[in-house]
Amino acid sequence: MKILVTGANGFVGSNLVQKLLESQHDVSVLVRNHWNGEGEVNVITGDLLKPQSLQSINESYDVAYYLVHGLSEKQEDFEFLESSCAVNFLHWIGDRCKKIIYLGGIAPHDDVLSPHLRSRKLTGEILGVGKIPVLEFRASIILGKGSVSYEMIKAISERFPFRPKWRILNQICQPLSLADLLAYLEEAMLLDIKDHKIIEIAGPNAISYGELLDLFSKTAGLDRIQLPVPDLDNKTIGIILNHAIPELSEVGSKLAASLDHSTEQTDFTAEKLFPTIKPQEIQEVLRKLEDEIDYRYTMIWDKEFLKEVLGDKISFLKGLYGK
Repeated sequence: MKILVTGANGFVGSNLVQKLLESQHDVSVLVRNHWNGEGEVNVITGDLLKPQSLQSINESYDVAYYLVHGLSEKQEDFEFLESSCAVNFLHWIGDRCKKIIYLGGIAPHDDVLSPHLRSRKLTGEILGVGKIPVLEFRASIILGKGSVSYEMIKAISERFPFRPKWRILNQICQPLSLADLLAYLEEAMLLDIKDHKIIEIAGPNAISYGELLDLFSKTAGLDRIQLPVPDLDNKTIGIILNHAIPELSEVGSKLAASLDHSTEQTDFTAEKLFPTIKPQEIQEVLRKLEDEIDYRYTMIWDKEFLKEVLGDKISFLKGLYGK
């Protein structure tokens, strides 16, 4: 098949391109400047935020994967920028594609959503009003080497000397492995759709974020006691996470705001449409990643920083880690 992958330099996009090449597909990638991957692909350069930079399309595609997101953009801008990208993509692709496959996020139906989840939902709606049929996958967190969700879990567990018991960590997620996500994305090429179809995909285990941190620590052989932490607003949590995980500061703060929401699967259409895909158990996913990854985040313990951010709330540490 002739396939176009947008967001090809991103975590999901780069892994998907490699999988498609292994399956002998004819792959084109849309990137802002240059493609960072390997293998023979047709590289199209252009910025969806700058329509005038996009090259004219001279061929048609069986499938276009829309994997663009704005998590790395500035907090106050990224929702508008994500929407603009989706609109510009539809204008650019025109009728040169038979089907669009988009990866969004599972979101509660009746909640006031975080900017990240709200933007993911809106992007799907924009793509869905076009003339091209859209298959929108909605997933909870994705676990794989290099995924933001996994790196945040790994960094928090390895850099903090304890596992914080924040109220928001009681929310439920349903992690999906990268390998299973790629299987869904590839098999979806063969699915016949007529308009805008939404399918939720997730692993078999619904687990709280706190339990996920505990399970990671157990798998990695880390001794982390649970320490009750006073309720903090999302802004303060974002500040702490940005300090603890500066590598993911821009992206992490947006994802942290989504911790208020459960991302548990409620629709199980995927089981009927993709009967051969059996998502892996979370314990097996974490074990494989622990065997595969050979780096650790260095533990940090900056009490002065926490005192500055938390003020009098720092008292919850007394008697446990000294003065």
